[in-house]
Amino acid sequence: ALVRARACRARERHAAPMAASQAPAPVPTAGFAERLAELSFASELCDGVVLCEGAADGCERLPVVRAVLAAASPEIERQFRSSGKEVRLPVTAAALRCAIAHCCAGGSGAVGAEGHLLEACPVEELQRAAEVLSLPGLEAWCKRVLRARSVAGKQGPPATDPAAGSATVALWLGSAAIVLISVWAWAPSLQYKIENNGFFMDDRMIAKNANVYEEVDWPRLFRTDYWGLEMFQGSWTHKSFRPLAVLTFRWNYMLHGFDSTGFHVTNVALHFAASLLLGAFGTLALGLPSAWGALLCALFLAHPVHTESVLYIVGRADILCCAMLLLASLLYGPCLVRRPPPLPVALLLLALASALLVLAGLCKETGFCFFGLLVGWELLAKLVPRTPGRSRALCSFWIRLLMLLVVGGGACYWRIWYTAGTEIERMDPHSNPVAVESERSVRVLSYALLHGIYAQLLVWPSFLCYDYSFDAIPLVRAPSDARLLLPIAAYLAFFLLLCLSLQVLRPPRSSSASSAQWLSRSRVREAPIVGLAMLVLSFFPMSNVVFPVGTMIGERLLYIPSAGLLLCFVGLGHLWQLDSSLGRGGGLARHLPAALLVLSGLAGAVLCANRVVDWSSPEAITVADGLKQLRSGRVQFNHANVHLQAKRYEEALATYERCIAIDPADRDSLPLFHAGQILIYQGRHKEAVNYLSRAVSGYFSPLTMAEEEIWHDFALALWFTQDAVAAVQNFWNALTVNPLHTKSLNNLGCAQGLGAAFGLLPSESLRSGVESLRNAIHLDQTNALYWRNIVALLRMAGDEGAANEAWMHLQAVFPSAAVGEPPSDCSWEFNFR
Repeated sequence: ALVRARACRARERHAAPMAASQAPAPVPTAGFAERLAELSFASELCDGVVLCEGAADGCERLPVVRAVLAAASPEIERQFRSSGKEVRLPVTAAALRCAIAHCCAGGSGAVGAEGHLLEACPVEELQRAAEVLSLPGLEAWCKRVLRARSVAGKQGPPATDPAAGSATVALWLGSAAIVLISVWAWAPSLQYKIENNGFFMDDRMIAKNANVYEEVDWPRLFRTDYWGLEMFQGSWTHKSFRPLAVLTFRWNYMLHGFDSTGFHVTNVALHFAASLLLGAFGTLALGLPSAWGALLCALFLAHPVHTESVLYIVGRADILCCAMLLLASLLYGPCLVRRPPPLPVALLLLALASALLVLAGLCKETGFCFFGLLVGWELLAKLVPRTPGRSRALCSFWIRLLMLLVVGGGACYWRIWYTAGTEIERMDPHSNPVAVESERSVRVLSYALLHGIYAQLLVWPSFLCYDYSFDAIPLVRAPSDARLLLPIAAYLAFFLLLCLSLQVLRPPRSSSASSAQWLSRSRVREAPIVGLAMLVLSFFPMSNVVFPVGTMIGERLLYIPSAGLLLCFVGLGHLWQLDSSLGRGGGLARHLPAALLVLSGLAGAVLCANRVVDWSSPEAITVADGLKQLRSGRVQFNHANVHLQAKRYEEALATYERCIAIDPADRDSLPLFHAGQILIYQGRHKEAVNYLSRAVSGYFSPLTMAEEEIWHDFALALWFTQDAVAAVQNFWNALTVNPLHTKSLNNLGCAQGLGAAFGLLPSESLRSGVESLRNAIHLDQTNALYWRNIVALLRMAGDEGAANEAWMHLQAVFPSAAVGEPPSDCSWEFNFR
């Protein structure tokens, strides 16, 4: 009323004709009332302060227009006149803001056009403010709302646009279709057996890990890495400290052993659980509608790049880590609402979330990085208002933030300290050739290309392969390389997503109605930037920016980044639809992002189904990828191994030679070794010596091949080329690496004995040969071949008594191996590896 009177007097002073001054005083226009409500709602152009003491978590200072409050309540006018520009009221700041907007728009009468503003505050708090300010119309409105709630049991849903309802139904149907195709896609994997179908590559380390098949030895569990190798005493370790993931393998083995579908069923079940948790995180923690949360869940479930994480059993570490960090974020979400819980409850939630993040880090190292997600989310919630007058206790906020920084920093420091850093000793140049490249510019450009390939796999994984090692992705040696267009596009796309994610966080500068609608949806506007934060935090450790990782491209490394990217896409798609309904577009355009997401999900589910079939067995995945990834030496090597196991020696040799041609620098010894073995078997000993001489000086992974085997076969090939001295020396090289290698002892004895008998070695070598065979028998008394060979050497040495005694022992213990006359020649021990 006071504002209206002042406006009328101002108009009178500017009225020139006397006749005009005798006209009725004009009433302020609707635009004037809306603008006054907007300014008061935003606490702008204020000259007073109210100390709001109605909140349970403390007092908040709220700037107000004293004239408006004085006009609304005579009691408050007296308080302002007696105390100056500051008064205390037992109401919350949010309720007082809504009450001021009501006064500006309609005075003390019934609720009118400002009703949408009142929805930003709990009705109970608003009713208290109406009582304090003596606003009967507002108080009556609050009572009617509360009465309606008590009758209906809950607040009735607002009227909806029929078109929006149809879009929601279509979204539900699209999500259901994606889920159904995904279930059909993953169903065959429930029949895969890890032992019957065979252990594939890294999965073999599960069978070799004593922590899996033996009783739990807690000290051993915490001193060995993911592959069961000693981290502190062994000669080589990957430093992948993941004891909790290894423990789940142990639980699988205890339940059903290796000859079971249990390992695959567990991985598939965990993937479905992670998908549900992601949908719940988007819906419950970030405010996405349930239809969009279902779409998020379906897209994650159907993403083809997840096939490696799920069907490659060692990929369980990524799934467990993702599920636990999503659960931790869900638990911590209540601390970031408009009115967080009391400090003890908030600290309990923080402790539970921190414990889950530590457990996630013990499944995979990435989990420790997600303390940064909670810290960033706290700061985001502090900087971006979600509702008008949001009351957040500063003390509780700073305590939570400080504890997250301390616990998260301490956990990361402990992980790095415990494993003595993150750098891998003896980096396999075949797994990550960029890491061993000497030119820094080549490393930078090549890593940028890898980032672009990762982005392509996230957005459209049409080409999938289990391995991208040398030379699947040739290094980038010049900025003019056209392949650099891919990372440039990826960086620009990320920058665009970042700009859009930040833009939706900006409040509008339009009418109060737009402001209220923006504030009512402010929580869901955090979804895109939270998704990008998940993407960055999970991708940065594997980006080779800080330290090199042990692989060029690993599809299973994208499990957690894909969750963040999908959350960003779904959040922006939902906000696009909302903004279009507010007048920034219309028609079919508002539903375009939803349609694109559903179509991409359907296509991804079909690709996923095709890829699951490829993983049906080690042979199937090896052949499928071997036929399309012709530039990867390791893929071709594994493809050749399939031919070798099937005894297709010519095809195996041709594939091994293709693999050798990919790597002219001989950075991987294994193709050379196996090619040499085939040539030994075919009697082409000179060619075998050529390959094996290169193999003994090359690189090989101790996880896949014992070094003594390479020295042994090199020595055997040398013997058959009549180079007895070099053969004996290389047999000794094999025994230097492993003194318990009985095959080398047996063949060394044969080489020494026969070399002396044929005049290729000094005569005393014969006695040395007998001694070598005795050592072999001492280590393995059940090998009949060793007994036959020592009989032959003893007869060559003229020791018939010892020879007959050994022959009689052989007849008694191994009668089938002692048929006929005693042997007079040695038998060589050789087998394919």
